[in-house]
Amino acid sequence: MARNSEKNLAGLNRLWLKEQADKNKKASRPPLGSLKTAAEVRRWIPSIKAEIELCLRHLSGVRNYPEYKIKEFQQRLERLENEHKLFCAKCQKLDPVRASIAEPGKPHAYISKRKLAQMVSLFAFFFFFFSF
Repeated sequence: MARNSEKNLAGLNRLWLKEQADKNKKASRPPLGSLKTAAEVRRWIPSIKAEIELCLRHLSGVRNYPEYKIKEFQQRLERLENEHKLFCAKCQKLDPVRASIAEPGKPHAYISKRKLAQMVSLFAFFFFFFSF
């Protein structure tokens, strides 16, 4: 009798551990086409940046990796940089008011925060004024 109760508790423990693992599992990034709002797109940009930094750390750290592994990291880094640019471009397209100065990777002149805030408020005014 005691053996059966131990088996039941082990089964419950396994179920509980599986639920905890599912909670802690990171959500995979959805395809860009399925994201419809700027907030949804902005939510995933930090995770892309974190992955880029991880790849850069792997590439710039101690080179104990074989050539094929280094090439794999470089390809992954290129793919992530391209994905970051696409996410930023879609974010700018969906919400041009809150968008940054320019797309990442493209050169741009320095604009002070005050001037940028004035430009955004002016844009918002015209958007509001001409929307009626």
